[in-house]
Amino acid sequence: MSRKATIQKSVPKAIPLLLSKLAAGDVSTGPNALLLRAYIALDALHRGKGTKGLFITFGQQLVIAERLCVAGYEKDQLRALREAHAALVRVDWDARPSNEWKAAGEDYEALRVALQVYEAQLRVVPRSEVRIAQMAMMAMIGRKAAPEPQAAST
Repeated sequence: MSRKATIQKSVPKAIPLLLSKLAAGDVSTGPNALLLRAYIALDALHRGKGTKGLFITFGQQLVIAERLCVAGYEKDQLRALREAHAALVRVDWDARPSNEWKAAGEDYEALRVALQVYEAQLRVVPRSEVRIAQMAMMAMIGRKAAPEPQAAST
């Protein structure tokens, strides 16, 4: 047996379901980078290997999905996106004392459903609309990061 054959046999063949779906994506368009980020973040959160950065990435994609819902894309799924937002708040709350970013049970399921909505949106939404939603999300983050103006003392 050659060395090359031995190396190939040692590689695990199981790929997490969410990532394998992306790997088998439409060859004509390739996997969408936004969707890929969200799937990677969800997979890590589900396996208990999440980080604050991945948590933030998923949250940003969720905000974009909510903006697209408000713009009329998968509008009937807004409740599912809001439930996913609530799940992210719980994941954040649970991660504070231990710094373990993990989504399990109902929280994972809510995030997974939201990701399916986001995927459906990205299949039909024009890139310009996605860009508008991204800019709105960035503006929202910028407003929250800006310091509050101090009242002038008299």
